[in-house]
Amino acid sequence: MKRKIEKYFGIKEKGSSINVELLAGLSTFMSLAYIVVVNPAILSEGGINKSAVFFATIIVSGVFTIIMGLKAKLPFALAPGLEMDAYVAFYIVGVLGFSWQQGLAIVFYSTLIFFILSYRGIRKKIIESIPENMKHALAASVGMFLVMIGLKLSNIVAFEGASPIGIGDLTGKGAITLYIGLLVIIILEKVLKFKGSILLSIIAMAIYANFVGIADDMKPAEFSMEMFSAVGSFWSGMDVILDPRSWAPILILFLVDFYGSVAKIIGLTVNTDILSKKGSKNEKIDNGLYVDGFAALVSPIIGTSSVTTFVESSVGIKEGGRTGLTAVTTGVLLLSCIFLTPLIKFVPVVATSSALIWVGLWLMPNGMIKFLSDDDTIWKRFVRSDKIILALMLLVVLLSFSLQYALIIGYVGYVIHEFIKYKKANIYLVASMIVLIIGTIAQWLT
Repeated sequence: MKRKIEKYFGIKEKGSSINVELLAGLSTFMSLAYIVVVNPAILSEGGINKSAVFFATIIVSGVFTIIMGLKAKLPFALAPGLEMDAYVAFYIVGVLGFSWQQGLAIVFYSTLIFFILSYRGIRKKIIESIPENMKHALAASVGMFLVMIGLKLSNIVAFEGASPIGIGDLTGKGAITLYIGLLVIIILEKVLKFKGSILLSIIAMAIYANFVGIADDMKPAEFSMEMFSAVGSFWSGMDVILDPRSWAPILILFLVDFYGSVAKIIGLTVNTDILSKKGSKNEKIDNGLYVDGFAALVSPIIGTSSVTTFVESSVGIKEGGRTGLTAVTTGVLLLSCIFLTPLIKFVPVVATSSALIWVGLWLMPNGMIKFLSDDDTIWKRFVRSDKIILALMLLVVLLSFSLQYALIIGYVGYVIHEFIKYKKANIYLVASMIVLIIGTIAQWLT
């Protein structure tokens, strides 16, 4: 049995061992297990049953992480992206006023585009057409959006409806929960080098929130038919495509998922021997993208936001994980989380505020925030025009709580930037910009 496993995954070829792969899988699990807590807390704010989101999160994360290991034979874990969760719950549902069923339908349409392009040559052309620094600017804007949500949940930034209007309560219970949560993460991750820092921070803050009386007042998640209540519910919202206000969110979710997945899968394999040197490099990347794309498509059908490859997979890779056995191990551990269902009630959304901010900051270009990373390779590639566009995008998110407006600024800026630089228009940038602008105008008119 041992030899069959080693042969199937090519463990010895990668200079690894079964024990190392199992340990790497456990390390990856510890670093991303927080998502099974955060995802239900956030999406339930949009109206989806907490038990249903918890079930969907575990099933799609566990099953497709295992498939990633068995099919693509890559040590990557998949789970719903925080950026997707937050955008659906707080903007599509919270700001635009769509129902959560329509929100899942919007996610479905965006992932359908992603899935189709994953099997067409168009994917490569689109990826290559986007300037590298623009991809980092897009990620940074998403990061700022997560930071703003963390500040909103902790009441540090005051909101009137969907718009930030100023400083909120800096000394309230929500703010203190955020401060302590960030401190716990920093100590665990930066000082003690502990891999499960975000998860432990959320658990600690959930206990604190319940102790000081700021926990959510909702019935506990439980093993019942409620766990399946969101399965297929997106179908009742499929007519949302007829509403022009949905077009821009569909494009935004597609862009975040599409470029994010490619960047993560390629980035996680850089400077490693994970990809074979025998000519199957592109095949492995393609298989990884296919699994990622199909997982994203299934996610809203089951009842959660889009699943994507998690950057926390790098933790397992650092521990020596080089094959799909690492992913299979992580996937099995994720599925085992289903037995924690009764405890989810005790995790209020405010307990996730520090996690949202920490993840948001990590989405900034490496080197931009010295405290987070000493590697400034990416930041050094930003010339003055790149920094101006990035600053404007971050400022727009900060002042308007709108990722959509930030992307319009980014696309307009880089269309002009590319035209000046190459004396010709980038057709893919122009097309995306036009769709975003039309979708935004449609929102204003309806």
